[in-house]
Amino acid sequence: MEPIDPPRKYYGLKTREFEHLNAPANAPEKSTGHDIFAMLEQNRTVEKQAGKDEIEIAPRKKSRRKSDYWLVLVGGNLLILGLVTVTRFNPISVIFGGAGVIVLTLSLTWVMWFVMDDY
Repeated sequence: MEPIDPPRKYYGLKTREFEHLNAPANAPEKSTGHDIFAMLEQNRTVEKQAGKDEIEIAPRKKSRRKSDYWLVLVGGNLLILGLVTVTRFNPISVIFGGAGVIVLTLSLTWVMWFVMDDY
């Protein structure tokens, strides 16, 4: 008894013939106009002739980021704590003041050191 191939028996599938497009007899010869290393060498030669391969390192200017960070952090926290002390000392204003100090400190630190670049 011969084995039954279920997909072919039930669905009527047949074996497919594939056309060999890149057979060795039909393969084109290697093109020298599309050689990557030759193209890169040409680009490098043009870059050298234009003087674009020389790098100039500019001196780095001093950033004001650290001083601005401390100025805003201390000033903002003192402002929040001052507003808490000027108002009546009830538990809600103290809790809001503490939360304001935490939010200001964390958000200012995130923005100044992780989001912004030197200026």
